[in-house]
Amino acid sequence: MARTLLALLVPEAEPVVGSFREQHDPAARRGLGAHITLIYPFMDSELFTPAVLGRLRDVVADIPAPMFRLEQVKTFPSVVWLAPEPARPLIQIATALERAFPDYPRGGGAFPDYVPHLSVARHVQHEQPAIINELQARLADHGPIYGWCETLSLLVSENRRWRDLAHYPFMH
Repeated sequence: MARTLLALLVPEAEPVVGSFREQHDPAARRGLGAHITLIYPFMDSELFTPAVLGRLRDVVADIPAPMFRLEQVKTFPSVVWLAPEPARPLIQIATALERAFPDYPRGGGAFPDYVPHLSVARHVQHEQPAIINELQARLADHGPIYGWCETLSLLVSENRRWRDLAHYPFMH
């Protein structure tokens, strides 16, 4: 039995956020690159059938590949993150997935509203202001990060490491 995740991988963000994530995000140390979570936890990997995987493929195939930029630093309690703009296409993707798999709500059902975000630092409290300042300085030097996700990624966590299980192309 292994936990899974539906996400948009954002490798374009790594030059700006990679070192923060490596230091302040346990998922990065477990092999998970910069990403925007759509559904976590998703179903256990043992429950995957050709029908389930086909449904994932079909849902995504009807959705345009999302394009966004990351330039605004925001926070949740103990989390520093980048806000994708526009957020609406990402919310629509998460909503379509939730409709197709109602037993697996966005955010695991823990949050009333889905807020698309790319986590940069997690479990940070006192160091939050310094991380925010440094991240804003890096973004000022680098400029906005532009993302275009051509595929939905299905990832699995096994032996405390994340790995790609499948990729499903969005409509072009």
